Amino acid sequence: MKRVSHYIDPAILEGILATALDAVIVSDADGKIVEWNQQATTTLGWKREDIIGKTLKRTIVPECHRESHAAGMARLKNGAPARILNRRLELMARHRSGEEIPVEMAITEIGKNPNNLFIGFLRDITERKKYEDALTRRAVEAESIATMSGEVANARDFESALTRSLDAILQLTEWPVGHAFIRPNPDPVLVSSGVWVERDADCARLKAATKDAVFPIGVGMPGKILATGEPMWIENIERYPEFIRQDHEFGSAFGFPLKSEGIVIAVLEFFANSATRPPEELLKTVKVLGEQLGVVIERKRQEDRQKTLVNELNHRVKNTISIVQGIAHQTFVDGAPMDQAREIFMRRLNAVASAHQLLMSENWKHASITDIVAHAIEGCGGALDRIRITGRDFDVRPEIAVSIALAIHELCTNAYKYGALSVPEGHVEIRWTLAPEADAPTFLFRWAEFDGPPVSPPTKRGFGSRLLERGLSKSLGGKVDLIFDPAGFRARFTSPLSRKDNETE
Repeated sequence: MKRVSHYIDPAILEGILATALDAVIVSDADGKIVEWNQQATTTLGWKREDIIGKTLKRTIVPECHRESHAAGMARLKNGAPARILNRRLELMARHRSGEEIPVEMAITEIGKNPNNLFIGFLRDITERKKYEDALTRRAVEAESIATMSGEVANARDFESALTRSLDAILQLTEWPVGHAFIRPNPDPVLVSSGVWVERDADCARLKAATKDAVFPIGVGMPGKILATGEPMWIENIERYPEFIRQDHEFGSAFGFPLKSEGIVIAVLEFFANSATRPPEELLKTVKVLGEQLGVVIERKRQEDRQKTLVNELNHRVKNTISIVQGIAHQTFVDGAPMDQAREIFMRRLNAVASAHQLLMSENWKHASITDIVAHAIEGCGGALDRIRITGRDFDVRPEIAVSIALAIHELCTNAYKYGALSVPEGHVEIRWTLAPEADAPTFLFRWAEFDGPPVSPPTKRGFGSRLLERGLSKSLGGKVDLIFDPAGFRARFTSPLSRKDNETE
């Protein structure tokens, strides 16, 4: 087989081609390939007989670099100084399949114009690049983790920590929308945190579909992430029927878990406008981020819970002190003997304590109205067989529960001392209803005494009357009426069940 040698000894060239560990490509001044060894075939795919005579520009030079390659060859041919000779270069080469691969190349020149040759020694560095990219990714990953963890740790509260986490991932991915699901209790279920981060994106329909959605373990993308504890990517949402919230503005989605001590505490999800394939590096990075950020965010959530508990405790203690002060002030100023006043005071405190006990059994969230009434009656020594109670049970807020308990205690005590329960034949009816209103239901409470001694209005207001007319109406935000009918004392009060200034803090 005839070899083109120009100014190089054919035997030397034959030896170079046969023994070189790298791909060897020889071209003339016009960029035409004149020699090609077996290693070049292994690396770039072309057989020698298929590529000899073809130009570098039309074969191994990537299309995006062809014009600059042609300009460089023209400069060399016109005698301009060489820029790339006798140097090690890292660049991309085009494989016969069309794939571009990273290579390291060194080019030397032999001979003089116009019969000079260029010998290129080329080595595939794909694996080396993968290793270098992995090192770079780990460095970026470590920097991202440190930066994000620091920002999240400095967030003022749990919600801000979630917001900063979403924002950091959106910066990393350049996606438009992020949202956080949270696991509100130990049960395997996720609900929306209400925390969204948007970057020039309209996600109104997605928000509406997410607002009240609940994802048990294994259901939808959030539920599957909760089940597996692994990141998940949906390249095309329309082709993934298990993505429950289909009617929205986006094409792709991915999510990953935030973990604390190996338990998923939240799931972050992100959306892109069109169908997109995820880079593997991203999924690997967010997997590590999820482990790190989860610990920080869980700590923030615990801090928020502790602050809430402290504030709640302060609120409850202040309320209790105010009630006790009011009871003491009213009990010990009526001129009653100290022993009698002390006994009344203790009974009133017991009524408050009973209401507190009910609330403690429900973690201070609410108490049953039926239980409140029954405990208050028992606390004043009342017999339930002489008191008829009618009304649908429901829960009331803590600050209302204590006031109602104290009011029932006073009504019951007065009935035993002066009213229907002071005689064997007397009895009391307690009835309440919930009347529907436009904004919230209204609580209607009635106390009516029957078959007791004749009733006349008191000559002065005692603690019970002041408690009912002032304290109860203030606590409930409603209206109190005391009716001293000769046939029997009656009390009634009305209140909306939901008032913003009465909500638990």
